[in-house]
Amino acid sequence: MNAVIASSIIAGFILLNAIIIRIFHKRQDSMEDYAVGGRSFPWYLSLFGFIGSWYVGSMYTGWFGDSANIGLFAQYVAVYSLGTMITMFILVRPVWVWGKLHNLQTNADLVALRYNSKKFGLFIAITTFLFWSPWLIVEIKTIGYLFSAATYGAVPFNVGMIVVSLFVIVYSWLGGARATVIGDLVQGLFFTFVGSATMIFLINKAYGGIGEMFTALAEKAPQLLVINEQVGYGGWSSAIIAGSIGGMMMPGMFIRLYMTKGVKESKKAVLFVPLIGSAFTILALWLGMGGRLLNGFPQDAQSGAFWIADQYGGPVAVGLMGIFALAASMSTISAATMTAAVMIGRNFLGLFKISEGNIFKFSRWLTLGVGILATLVATMEISRLVPLILFVYDCIAQVSVPILLGLYWRRANVYGAFVGTSVGMATVIFRDLLPWLTAWAGDWSAGMVGLFYNLILFAVISLATKKQSHVDQLFDELASYRDDAVEEVQVEALNLAK
Repeated sequence: MNAVIASSIIAGFILLNAIIIRIFHKRQDSMEDYAVGGRSFPWYLSLFGFIGSWYVGSMYTGWFGDSANIGLFAQYVAVYSLGTMITMFILVRPVWVWGKLHNLQTNADLVALRYNSKKFGLFIAITTFLFWSPWLIVEIKTIGYLFSAATYGAVPFNVGMIVVSLFVIVYSWLGGARATVIGDLVQGLFFTFVGSATMIFLINKAYGGIGEMFTALAEKAPQLLVINEQVGYGGWSSAIIAGSIGGMMMPGMFIRLYMTKGVKESKKAVLFVPLIGSAFTILALWLGMGGRLLNGFPQDAQSGAFWIADQYGGPVAVGLMGIFALAASMSTISAATMTAAVMIGRNFLGLFKISEGNIFKFSRWLTLGVGILATLVATMEISRLVPLILFVYDCIAQVSVPILLGLYWRRANVYGAFVGTSVGMATVIFRDLLPWLTAWAGDWSAGMVGLFYNLILFAVISLATKKQSHVDQLFDELASYRDDAVEEVQVEALNLAK
């Protein structure tokens, strides 16, 4: 009976998604419509688009388990979500303006424009795609795990994973950016507001309140309230810094930056995304942090969220917990599959002088192909999530140097960008083969050491070589663009219509 109740709640949520996405479906007529929704979304759709791309279902499995096992370290996720606010504000205006003026749709498009190099753009497309792809695999895998747990094992792991993943992949294939963002809105509203209320309820039921839980931890498990010596505060700080800048270098986040109808709309979204994300994240992690204090808490802490929901809220809470995790995973999968397809279409196939119309057709089918391939890969065994994702962040964070500085520093050129980024990534990838590269940095991560090398080489080479001639025109565009220009055009069109 419990399995029926929980499964019915989850099935109802999936049906609700299907109905709402169908109601708001619009025909996709161009690549710009498919990839960035015609740059027409208001701030609240952009807000949940960002949250959907950033917030992952593995928060309820891998990170929840790490919060229970190693305590404070896992809380870095909530801390760095606030750090992303700074990175987002740095990115938002120049990315949107150049995107609008030059029809940019991916991070590689931006790099190719800023550094006047399709080859460097292709390099960024390949590396960020490879370093982002583990998120897609992990989230599809997470769906199987959470679906099995939320239905008390009634739905086999692979069955739940494949059915739900295909549902998400199909609506992304048919509806493009609009479908993914409408889905993000439904899913984000649910796990943000209903999820927060549920987490607070479970914390009070299980521990008697947040204050009571921390008091009990201080008495019975004080080691969970400090950073353990193996990780060190340098390692914790590295994870926060890499997450703050690396999270915004994910290709899916750039597509979200292009989607809004104006700079002001983007800034509104940027203001609220980290605040909402960090508030809900910390509640979920705190629920897990005290798990080892509870009698019967499972040895495999990755299933702890569902165990607590069952023990203190019954099958309804289990079903809701499944929805929260499912919603977060669905949002990430939809963003990742569509973004990967757009990148392959524009930044790979686009090199062969294929027409925009054909790239649009190929990209739609690639969404389906990428999603199905990722689902097949997800059936394989995957090790612990957190070490894998930290490695991904350390690698992809290297892209932040040429992108962030390139948006504001005119002397930045393609030579410094390519050498610095390549050395930074190589430092992370070969950290075990060439330990002397990072040994001097103590417990700071290879990603932070890579960023140090990256930044020095980028600056020195850019200063030592000639400034690129096209740069002044790009910066003049930023200086002359009025942030309210799009809104004014829309108001004028409305007045004419009247």
